[in-house]
This record gives sequence, C-alpha cells and structure tokens, in this order.
Amino acid sequence: MSADDILRHAGPREWLGWAVGATWAPVVGAIAAARHARMFHPRGIVATGVLEPILEGPHAEVARVIAGHALVRLSGAVSKEPAERFEVLGLGLRISDTRIVDPAPRKNDQDLTFATILSPLSMPLSPFTTRSDDFLANRYHAVAPFEIGGIGRVKIRLVPASPSPAQRELSRADRFVGDVHAGRAVFVLEVRRTLHRAWVPLARLSLTEISDLDQEALRLDPFRDGRGITPVGFVHGLRRATYAASQAMRPEHDQAHAVAAR
Repeated sequence: MSADDILRHAGPREWLGWAVGATWAPVVGAIAAARHARMFHPRGIVATGVLEPILEGPHAEVARVIAGHALVRLSGAVSKEPAERFEVLGLGLRISDTRIVDPAPRKNDQDLTFATILSPLSMPLSPFTTRSDDFLANRYHAVAPFEIGGIGRVKIRLVPASPSPAQRELSRADRFVGDVHAGRAVFVLEVRRTLHRAWVPLARLSLTEISDLDQEALRLDPFRDGRGITPVGFVHGLRRATYAASQAMRPEHDQAHAVAAR
C-alpha cells in the first residue's frame, strides 16, 4: 500500500497528523537543504543480515510473512559528529525478499524506523535515558502504532539479545563493527497489542556484515509496507509530509561514497 493509498483510507487522527506535518514540511525541507543531509539522523552506519521468524510464538504465520533479508542503519539523531553523550539513537530497518546490496527498494520491501524514544511524551527525556555510547545497550521503539493483519493494532520494538562487552576505549561505531564481526549484533523484534501489556517475540534480527552502500541514496520510507505492517495514527500522519520534504531537499547521493566508488 502506498502512502497515498494509506491517506485515502485514513481516519481523523491520520488526517490531523498530515495537516500538522504539512505546515512543518517547509521548515524540515529547509533544514535538510542547509545541512546537506537528513534533518535528523544525518550520519550513520549500515549493516546487513537476516530477519528470522520465531515460530513457537502465537503469531507464527505473521512471523513467516515478515521474515527476510535485512538492512539496518544505526545513527545519532542530531549531530553529524558521533556524539556519545546526551544523544538519541535511531535504527532504520528494511526487510526484503533478496539480499540487500544497494539502496533501491524492491517489491514487497518493508521499511520500519525506530528510536530510543519510548513515546512522543517521553521524547524530551530521551537524551538522558539513552546509552549514546553503545548501539547494543538500548531498546529501540517504533513510537507510533501499526496495523498488522492477523494481530491488529500494535506497538513494535527491537530489543538487543545481549549487550556489547565493556570496551570503553572504542568509539560507538567501532564497537558496533566489532559486534557485527563477532556475531553479537542481534536484536529481537517484539510486538505488543495496543492497550495490552505483554510483549511477544516475533522475529530475530541477526546482522552479519557491515555495508558501504550510499546512505544518502537510501530512502527509508515508513509508508513502505510490503510485509503488511501498515502505519496508523497521528504521528505517522505527521511523518507523511515531513519525510517527503526532508528526502526531496537532501542530496541524492553521498559525495564521499561517490568519490570512493570511482
């Protein structure tokens, strides 16, 4: 379902979010143009791997549908430099039928975006509750709800399977590279039905390789729902215009990546 299709079937909350986002979109676009990068999460590190279904849970059929090859982009939210204190971290996930070797989306792809933010109300506190020095020391929440056939309306999060070893002499990025190479970069994707308390494991995300693909050419879109995980609610409605503005105004390609590729 495309973003336009989602809006055609949207409820009052989605339309209100879209209206608010449309008023912010010019500002978001101007900031992206001035930064020559995304407004938020301007610099990141990319890894690829697989998302494997957890079949012993109550949502085994859904787990089978969403499983596939995976690409993850991890980043700090604000600074272009790797700030490792008082920073919010983000995680963008793409799930695909085939191994992901370039930024172009394919049929049936699913994009999801997460951050170390429990909810919009807790956002001001997030820089103080995030372990900004270690990507594997945090839980990543999708913040806004989704609709999944066979389950209903849910919240989604990614939980690290185990923490990194204590290696304070390494930077956040270097530690993550070591975790990937050592097979420690593993997350569990969990869902919780809205108005329920229990989180249910759905799939296991294992990252096995660092990727050097062009990050500016990578356009993660929360409305790309090829696995049937459809965004709903006010916050996703707000993202409709602001994401489009940021993507339209930032560079099409990373210059450093283009030089290295020649």
